[in-house]
Amino acid sequence: MGEPLTGRLGRACRRVAVGLIARAFPRDTLSEIEARIARHSIGRQVIIVGGVLALLFACLYVAVQFGWIGLAIFIVGVAVLVG
Repeated sequence: MGEPLTGRLGRACRRVAVGLIARAFPRDTLSEIEARIARHSIGRQVIIVGGVLALLFACLYVAVQFGWIGLAIFIVGVAVLVG
């Protein structure tokens, strides 16, 4: 029947977090960052990925306070970061 949703969702969240970290610190490649995160325990990996996504959500929350213009700026900013 395929893979459970939690596995796919976890990988998607991890890819987003790795992509954002890679754009914030361009001296490291995606594979280097992925390997660095994979060396940590599962609990630490969850904290790293969750922290990056929480920061992204907090930025979204602040942007939404400025209405549709703030949301548009946030979306453009994320698009530029993710590439």
